[in-house]
Amino acid sequence: MEDFISRSVKAFSKFLSAKESILKNSGHTNLVISYALQAENFQLDGKIDSLLNNSERSFYFEQPASGFVIIANDEILNITENGEGRFAITDKKIKEWKNKVVGNLEIIGDKRIPLFLGAMKFMVEHPDNEWKDFNDSTWFIPKTIILRIKTRTYFIFNFLYSVKSSLQKGINSDNPLVNAFQTRLEYLYKIETRGNLPELPKILKSEGGTPKDKKKWKQMISEALEQIEKDQIKKIVLARRIEMLLSEEPGFEKVISLFRKNYSDCFLFILHFNKSYFFGATPEVLAKFSDSRVELDALAGSAPRGKDEKEDKELERQLLSSGKDIAEHNFVIDHIKNSLSSACDEITEKEKFLIRKLPNIQHILSIISAKVKPENSVLSVLKEIYPTPAVCGSPQLDALHLIRRLENFKRGLYSGIIGWFNFENEGDFVIALRSALSYGNKLIAYAGSGIVEHSESEAEFAETELKLKPILSLFKNEN
Repeated sequence: MEDFISRSVKAFSKFLSAKESILKNSGHTNLVISYALQAENFQLDGKIDSLLNNSERSFYFEQPASGFVIIANDEILNITENGEGRFAITDKKIKEWKNKVVGNLEIIGDKRIPLFLGAMKFMVEHPDNEWKDFNDSTWFIPKTIILRIKTRTYFIFNFLYSVKSSLQKGINSDNPLVNAFQTRLEYLYKIETRGNLPELPKILKSEGGTPKDKKKWKQMISEALEQIEKDQIKKIVLARRIEMLLSEEPGFEKVISLFRKNYSDCFLFILHFNKSYFFGATPEVLAKFSDSRVELDALAGSAPRGKDEKEDKELERQLLSSGKDIAEHNFVIDHIKNSLSSACDEITEKEKFLIRKLPNIQHILSIISAKVKPENSVLSVLKEIYPTPAVCGSPQLDALHLIRRLENFKRGLYSGIIGWFNFENEGDFVIALRSALSYGNKLIAYAGSGIVEHSESEAEFAETELKLKPILSLFKNEN
């Protein structure tokens, strides 16, 4: 491995020498240097907890079915915004860096290479103790990215380069960029690979699932249905939370391994800052940008899985013939298509009324495809479509207002946006569902349900129980 590190350091130094003129004469004060190399004999599994925990900020994103994995540490640049203007202000600040990236990422041979990683909360809110480590909007360029594309693994090292500093040729002790590169590369190979992962901790105490909590839920649903009956709103998504005390802090590599096993078609994510970890396995894609197009999942309408194939098919049939679930689903389709009209052309329903089956639940799925207008960025498109009726309701502003009034907690990043993008308008964004917030040995899991005309509180409560299962089933309950 020493030979690989030595060769890589020499190659990086040669790259800097080749780019010296561009770096010094760019006309910019600061630049981002983004350097990629293909890893040799590097095993990611067994190192994930160390990579997540040994930094102040880290990010994990995986779709097991496609073999696409991102794990990133620390940051060289952070664009954080709070308040109603978070989409537009963030977009403007990020665009200022568009022509300030110098790199060799073409060696990867794929346009879908992450640069900015991060998240946005469900709604603008003043953070409380629960969500104190997360802002309304945070997108950052990490120092180090490990990118796995099927069987290939790449390292991407990012540096913030000040043009005023001197960039020297060759490898010597006076070159801070080369030294930093070598230090980061050596660190990745020095991390010990853990074999057997420890079992996840037990639940010592749980709050949020008592008969009293269920009664409060029914009261909340009743009030929502009254507003629907008065034609104040057409749909609202209401959420509940389960707060748990664990026997110790969880190890997230074990969580990921179980998610991979049980939810391989979902997107797995972890966003970590300070001592807080927000994680989940979401079935819902908000938007996938690639080749000047965007695809969006309309995922709404749910039913449990059957105990055998015959019952499962019958539950699927009932779901697709349910007026309540079809109405809920069509709200989402109509919202997405209408919202895209100002930012996109060629809006089509690529697939409609499919069924997405997960181990414990099945959903109605439609896929919307559109061509992004050249003047629009990924964030400007997201601004138009988010939050969707699948996590909020319809009309959007009325639903948000009622959510604020009825829910007695702050959602934070639950049902918010998690993802990555680059300046080629490539990126993946998911809705943060089937998720939980962890800090220390405290864990809070979230789940919601869409309320429309004819919804029944008992059935909606049962739906949230199904949606909580991906998180709750990770931990054994001592009680």
